Amino acid sequence: MFVPKSLAVLGLGLLSAVPAAAQTPSLPPLPDLKFAEIPPAARANYLGDRFSYMEAGRQDAPAIVLLHGVGSNSMHWRFQLSGLSDRYHVVAWNAPGYLLSDALKTDNPDCETFAHALKDFLAALKLDRVNLLGNSFGSRVAQCFGIYYPGRIVKLAMTGTGIGPHNMSEEQKSQILATREAQIAKGGYAFGARSSALLAAKASPQTIELVSNVLRATSPRGFMHGVKLGLANGYSPQEIAGKLNFPVLMISGREDQVNPANDNAAVLVKVLPQGKLEVLDGVGHLPEVERPDIVNKMLRDFFG
Repeated sequence: MFVPKSLAVLGLGLLSAVPAAAQTPSLPPLPDLKFAEIPPAARANYLGDRFSYMEAGRQDAPAIVLLHGVGSNSMHWRFQLSGLSDRYHVVAWNAPGYLLSDALKTDNPDCETFAHALKDFLAALKLDRVNLLGNSFGSRVAQCFGIYYPGRIVKLAMTGTGIGPHNMSEEQKSQILATREAQIAKGGYAFGARSSALLAAKASPQTIELVSNVLRATSPRGFMHGVKLGLANGYSPQEIAGKLNFPVLMISGREDQVNPANDNAAVLVKVLPQGKLEVLDGVGHLPEVERPDIVNKMLRDFFG
């Protein structure tokens, strides 16, 4: 099988470990990794001065900012960076502590922390009102941003949606933290094995390897900060109700074992004035990777 040279190298020179037999010429390459300076007024909140990100499309086109999941990064959005950039300015952030974005100083970030972090990122790129697309942890960041900066969101799409906790006990939180710390204690490369829990049962070998490679770039601090947002108060459906007064599309996989739709997106959609939920068969926690053609069409129809 012919494999273009562009498939062999990702941004930053990261090598793709996808087996040759599983690769196809249609696999889109990633854009280069870019950097932006954290605004000086916000720098006291970070351990450094840089955000990293990937982007594609015309800068004068409507902006869609992509927010990755807790063990992920901008490489996760390969199919959206390629498949949506003819119409939109597609920007995939790396959250603080991910893929060379400098981490937050605080050890216990909450909903407000991440809302401000996204505000800082948008300021660094000189973006004002944007469309947002978030997966899992990214969906939580998007909800928090919508609470604190609702006027800056045009439309919001979320996949593998996670809702904020309500009345979670400290014992439950401690158990979750211990489980997550045990996951990263095995090492960065071994973290790639977690891909099987994120995908549908019949995911292709290529999809499994693509997701595994993205997961292997995860840093412990960034990962645990994302986990802690999942345990933070302040953005449960009861608290969000009526605050996200703009169109919201949620896309869930019926085989999502991380954030099952019935316990998350289906609960949230009931309190959203302009909410809509789509559930895809044969898909797990990562619809945008597992069924990119279907998801990209839904996104194009939604964002307009």
